[in-house]
Amino acid sequence: MGRNRPFVILLIAYTISAIGNNLPATLILFYVEYVLQSNLADFFLLIYFVTGIIFLPGWMSISRKIGKKTAWLTSMAINTGAFLGVFFLGPGDALIYGILVFVSGIGFGATLAIPSAIQADVIDYDEWLTGERREGQYIGFWSISKKLAAAVGVGAGLAILGTAGYTPNVEQSEQVKLALRTLYALVPSFCNLIAILIALAYPITSTVHQNIRKAIDDRNKGIFVTNPMKQISSAVGI
Repeated sequence: MGRNRPFVILLIAYTISAIGNNLPATLILFYVEYVLQSNLADFFLLIYFVTGIIFLPGWMSISRKIGKKTAWLTSMAINTGAFLGVFFLGPGDALIYGILVFVSGIGFGATLAIPSAIQADVIDYDEWLTGERREGQYIGFWSISKKLAAAVGVGAGLAILGTAGYTPNVEQSEQVKLALRTLYALVPSFCNLIAILIALAYPITSTVHQNIRKAIDDRNKGIFVTNPMKQISSAVGI
């Protein structure tokens, strides 16, 4: 799979983004209770997930018009912008937080669904490279990536919070609150930013994917074909 550079780019970008996204999922109850000093965590979670579900069909339509890569990058940028704002909130800012949760939720569904859709394109490119359909291996790597991201996000978040001095069910120190704000808002934004920069190098556009499928069909018919990525190989190192 190392020969399939688009997949490597996709997997690395997705994993880094997923690590960041697992931190808010782990720490939202802590953040809402101790930083916002609110008891509406369940309500905010509902806003986040419902918004993601509602906007998902729209993202699928957008991805068909502007391309999967551009739609994915846009969704990550929306999440990043929203979570940067969350860092600056404190007691009494529950309304502003709810608005930012809604904005973040707009991109939530896309950050989950679009990378999986992109994965189908890199599997097609692997078929061109190897002459085989190896969906099982790619899905296996994808599953490992998800579990790794969850383990790192949850484990690191709770470990760092404990190191900062977190004690359950008591008023937290300013050091703990700063750690919460950083882990909940800044670290996910930083992870998404890195993921965006890496994903910019992803080379398979809708046109390139059409060329890949045509090259596979032509080869199956016995027609000589060249690497459909050849025209952009010098730019992306394929």
